[in-house]
Amino acid sequence: MWINPYERLGLRCNPFTAEQIPGVTEDLWLDRGFSQPPQPRGRVLFQFIGEKGAGKTSHLLHWRKQTGGSYTYYPPGWGRWQIPPVEPISYWDEADRIPIPLLLAALAQASYQGATIVAGTHEDLSWVGRFVRLKIRTIKFHRLTPETILAWAEKRIQAVTLPEVKQVGLKLDRADIELIVANASVSWREVATYLHIWAAKIANQ
Repeated sequence: MWINPYERLGLRCNPFTAEQIPGVTEDLWLDRGFSQPPQPRGRVLFQFIGEKGAGKTSHLLHWRKQTGGSYTYYPPGWGRWQIPPVEPISYWDEADRIPIPLLLAALAQASYQGATIVAGTHEDLSWVGRFVRLKIRTIKFHRLTPETILAWAEKRIQAVTLPEVKQVGLKLDRADIELIVANASVSWREVATYLHIWAAKIANQ
């Protein structure tokens, strides 16, 4: 009979299994100091700049739950050739993939309508926004800190802790975290990969 090795640790499963949906659920969302969303109709381009896996999508979706508005993801390839929607507040994910003519036209429309655009991007798009006279607000995702990773890990461990378990058999120490910080830069996906392997080793010892 198959036995779940994580139950020995007081857990239902590996806490660091990758999510299957864009962003994270509200119970796993981590406030990194900019949880207050912008207002609709601000005539502003608000951009989150960061590497892949830095948390841009999670923050866009967290803000959208508070403000409403459309959310559009721009995939690589032909799927990026879609005109960005412009509402009182709109969220564009992977906005640097939007072809420049479409991006320029949509931001010009946003400026004319006095809309708020929130963009997740790998590249700084402020030059396009300034060209059409939008205000620019930018948040950059910097290297992760041990404290941030610890808070992130604790949320995930708590989320899969079995009922009635007071103390789980999975605990990060400073050496574990510093190694992750050195290797993961700003990517939560890389952090999750390191921690998934770490948790699996402990569970299978």
